[in-house]
Amino acid sequence: MSQKPEILNNPSNPLFNLNDSEIYLLKEAKELLEKEQYLYSIYAIYNCVIVNLQRRLEFFGIENLLKVMDEKENYNKTGNNQKDRWLNVNEYKTIGYSKKLNIINHFTNDIISALYWMKSNTKEEENKSITKEEVFALSYLLEKNLFYKEFKIDMRNRNIHSENKRRKDDMQNEMELLNKTHQELLFKKGLKTFEEEQRKEKNPYLVDKYI
Repeated sequence: MSQKPEILNNPSNPLFNLNDSEIYLLKEAKELLEKEQYLYSIYAIYNCVIVNLQRRLEFFGIENLLKVMDEKENYNKTGNNQKDRWLNVNEYKTIGYSKKLNIINHFTNDIISALYWMKSNTKEEENKSITKEEVFALSYLLEKNLFYKEFKIDMRNRNIHSENKRRKDDMQNEMELLNKTHQELLFKKGLKTFEEEQRKEKNPYLVDKYI
């Protein structure tokens, strides 16, 4: 593959839904590719993937994440930013958590794992053998199987939200109906009183009473 993937050519494309740090890392990866620094380009792409997975996991729900974490204390829920929250979480385990929660599928998991091992390889000769085409191929696979994918939503929370909204709407409708019924009863009561007063005024015996 000699054609540069869209994710490297235009990471700002809104279809990818990347944040500023992810866009910056991919632009850096592109620059490193142009300088033929293929291993360092792999580093930048890998870091972008990890940041993206962290965002996807948080979007799916912190409580869901903590359920699958074996070292829950490593995730800092009170961190001021994403970097602080994930500072002590093992990156390879982050990939595993994404797989456990079906944030990514088996195939995407294999691609990211391959990227991890390429990044972690300390054999200099093998690192030197990395080609531009390999970086393009990995980028293309990540583009189609990760970056183009929508962020997963926890439908249970969505359903709960919808159910709560429905109940709130139902309660509001019932209150409106009660108010309307109450007003109608008051009106009918007032009308009945008025009619009774009218009948009294027309009663001849009432006139005799005052003569």
